[in-house]
Amino acid sequence: MTTNAPATRVLLLTTLVLALAGDTLLRAEPWGINFTVLALILFSGILFLSLRLRDPIPLEGWSIAALGLLTAACLSWRDSTDLAAFNVLATLAAAHLVTARKNAGELPRMTFIEHIQHAILQVVHLSVGSAFLLLRDLRTENGDGEGRPLRRNRVWLGIALAVPALLLFGSLLISADATFEYLIVEVLRIDIWTLLGHAALIAFLAWTAGGWLRGRFFATEFASFPVLLPKRVSLGVTELAILLGSLDVMFGAFVLFQIPNFFGSHATILGTPALTYAQYARRGFFELITVAALGLPLLVAADWLFRTELKRERRIIRALSITMIVFLGVMLASAIHRLSLYIEAYGLTTARVHAAAILIWIAITLLLFCLTVLRGKRNLLPFAVAVSGFIVLLGLNAANPDALVARVNTTRMVADGKFDPQYTFRLGADAVPILLEAIPVMEAGHQSALAERLLEWYGDPGDGGDLRSWNAARMRAADLVRGRITELRSYILPEDTTVTPER
Repeated sequence: MTTNAPATRVLLLTTLVLALAGDTLLRAEPWGINFTVLALILFSGILFLSLRLRDPIPLEGWSIAALGLLTAACLSWRDSTDLAAFNVLATLAAAHLVTARKNAGELPRMTFIEHIQHAILQVVHLSVGSAFLLLRDLRTENGDGEGRPLRRNRVWLGIALAVPALLLFGSLLISADATFEYLIVEVLRIDIWTLLGHAALIAFLAWTAGGWLRGRFFATEFASFPVLLPKRVSLGVTELAILLGSLDVMFGAFVLFQIPNFFGSHATILGTPALTYAQYARRGFFELITVAALGLPLLVAADWLFRTELKRERRIIRALSITMIVFLGVMLASAIHRLSLYIEAYGLTTARVHAAAILIWIAITLLLFCLTVLRGKRNLLPFAVAVSGFIVLLGLNAANPDALVARVNTTRMVADGKFDPQYTFRLGADAVPILLEAIPVMEAGHQSALAERLLEWYGDPGDGGDLRSWNAARMRAADLVRGRITELRSYILPEDTTVTPER
């Protein structure tokens, strides 16, 4: 759209609200409902701008926004550090995708190259977009010829420039003279360092949000990606048949000759000289995931480079691609099998749960490749992969990794006595109900260590925490622990025994 002073002021106002909300909400840690509220404000701001500037967001963009809000809401539901990081990244990715295209139907059909180009453009807008917003768009005069709107904009621009300058030089002068420091700190009661911290965060959030929103709604500069890549090349059936066929032969030979160990049992592993569980599961697991993860981009690139009008040639490449997908699927199944054996031998961790989720996502991606690329709808694959990623992440949140790990490990402790307390006791609040159920059957030293940890983290009745960090799992854990304070204190030994983790 064409920029004008009223539109610029609306965008600036929205940017300022987002920056102030971010400074107010995100300072309370660990993040919980505060991030969920901020995500709601963010997507509401996009909706407000789209309505006010008459530049609507397509329906598919709002479907991605809904998924982003769900992942943001998971921070106020689950208490897991790694999972929280995934949820934050997914929410930011959703915001990125919401602003990717303006016209209906374009977002689901963006190619991988277009997604990369858009990501680079986003970085450009985040970096320098606010400079254009302040120094050019804000100075735009309305068409009525009156100078009032222009002068008003100059006042706001002057304030925006003066505030950081005052804080910067004020902090330097306070450090330079004790009398001036006394005037500011003791007489005027101004905490310049606190103000400087707030101003820095607000300025950063406003700068990035303003440039990002400007890129979506104005985009007068950098609107299109410069042509930097060479003219698209193409490959024929002979070259691609050699490439894919040779890989199919190698993958097939690997599957064939590895059958005894590929889906090996405990007896197979223990009966193989110099082969341990760690060597079998760790090494094979990551190599197989890497092969599967690299195989899909190769197939997409081959389809993108292949150009022919002959149906026979297309059938040849399609058959070779399907064969490779079958072998990759077998490798993924083997990776899952190796992971299950490793878990059975050494117990469950959240990292292994996340690895299983990644395996599932790769498997879904291979299936989506068959449903899109092999049916001549390659441009639908990136959007389908993104949506499936959100769904897998939401499923991972629903699976509750910390509680799952605690349940599996405590059950294993009861069954065969194998237990790693130092890891299990560091799990998040989601694991607390499971650990409280298992504490009566633990060893005395483990009982003492767990009781001390739970009382330290959740046992203070006067610690209500910051409302901005509210989280359902942490609240439930605190209620359970505070209801059993007397029992937990009885488990604490006068001199706690040393807890040695399982090797």
